[in-house]
Amino acid sequence: MGLIYLVYGKVREHYEGNGGQSILSGKELLTSGEYEKLTMKKQLGQAGYFEIVDAAGTVIYSDSETQKQSYTERELALILPYDSPARYEVTLYKGEDESTRYLVKKQLLEADTGYQEDADFWVLDEDLQVLSGKMPEGLEKLTARELAFLTGDGDMGYRICKYEFTGADGEDYTLVMHTEKLDKEKARKLASMWKIFLPVYVGTFLIVTLAFALHMHKKVKEPLTMLHAGILDLSGGERDTEISYKGPREFEVIFDSFNVMAHKLKVSEQSKERLLTEKQRMLADISHDLKTPITVIRGYAAAVADGLADEEMTKQYLDTIFVKTEGLTEMINNFYDYSKLEHPEFQLLRNKQDFAEFIRGYLATKYDEIELAGFHLEVEIPEEEVPFSFDEVQMKRVFDNILSNALKHNPAGTTIYVTLEQTERSIRMEIGDNGVGIPKEIQAGLFDPFVVGDDSRHNRQGSGLGLAVAAKITELHGGALFLEKAGNPVISTLFVLRFMK
Repeated sequence: MGLIYLVYGKVREHYEGNGGQSILSGKELLTSGEYEKLTMKKQLGQAGYFEIVDAAGTVIYSDSETQKQSYTERELALILPYDSPARYEVTLYKGEDESTRYLVKKQLLEADTGYQEDADFWVLDEDLQVLSGKMPEGLEKLTARELAFLTGDGDMGYRICKYEFTGADGEDYTLVMHTEKLDKEKARKLASMWKIFLPVYVGTFLIVTLAFALHMHKKVKEPLTMLHAGILDLSGGERDTEISYKGPREFEVIFDSFNVMAHKLKVSEQSKERLLTEKQRMLADISHDLKTPITVIRGYAAAVADGLADEEMTKQYLDTIFVKTEGLTEMINNFYDYSKLEHPEFQLLRNKQDFAEFIRGYLATKYDEIELAGFHLEVEIPEEEVPFSFDEVQMKRVFDNILSNALKHNPAGTTIYVTLEQTERSIRMEIGDNGVGIPKEIQAGLFDPFVVGDDSRHNRQGSGLGLAVAAKITELHGGALFLEKAGNPVISTLFVLRFMK
């Protein structure tokens, strides 16, 4: 289509010209006065012509022997320059008294939007007297020829524009260009040519389009078939679906995206199955952890109520009931803490303070408990301030859970080590011991809920939620809790808390 319009435009330009848009190419000839060497048929059309007019309005040269005229000063002033951004259009209408009115509208050319409608306008009566608005040059009345020159119509069959220049003699001159309009005969010739070109173009276009469609069908069919097969496999439950394809880059990108989607779907389903398994295990563990102490409490309470125990046994039973209820309370509290931490609306109450001083104060409150359990405590905390923003209550729970884990699973005589150090960007706290250590088979899932140090669920201690709660609280503080192999061979278990400042 572009080629046809290009040919059409060239033919039309041959007849009609391009309006003098290349006039500056002959500027030197104009200045030197060599007017006879100036050829403007390409710009003005085959029947177009130009005139050189002096300051008095006299035509001193014309490239047409039959088209010559003179101009008044007003007429020359009203002719628009060939590169003017303005144009004028005239519309005739009837006034209230049925007399003829001329509406002259000025339009300005804008680079982005084309001609702007109604930049200004004037109303003239049938005698071309200005009724409203201010005409160019401050004119109050126009002649028909002046109005024609203003709107660029020029003489019959021509458009008119001008180019003002100074000659070599220092005098001012005006190049008046008359661009040929397309008449009916020339329009007929263009239409005839268009009728010839159009069928040729349409036929060529259809052939090229058909060939292109067949080529694209062959090129696109293979990858689409492969993609369709992959989608069917994926929808049928096949999660190891992966399509290898080499071809156009656009299709390679589509297949890469398909493979990524298939992989993510596989990982998502595996994660879903794992979470479902963990949920089932969690429910079974909760049921077991609640059922065992309740069974003991119920049996002992029934024995006391039925009078089957003497005074000494009654006291023993009641002590056991008390211990079991304490364990149940701790277990339920841990369940509550864990579920609360998992809630999306849970928020820490953080306060920036000296983390080292907080740890010293905490260990001071735990010293008697550690000593009564037969454990030893070694502390290495720097004297300088360690500023950190944290939730005191939740951070205390982290320390409690880690220390209680050590006290429950190690024998008397075990030493607990607590160290703290800071860098410019981070804080590292270590809580370790030289006890029995943690079995390798549970180290990988140590911070998962319901993981304890004893494989037997009948004699174990605790709910298995303590370290899971500690890890979650640490994570909410923007840190990490993990088990690390100690550099000191004496330490068998080493928990590390790392926070970014």
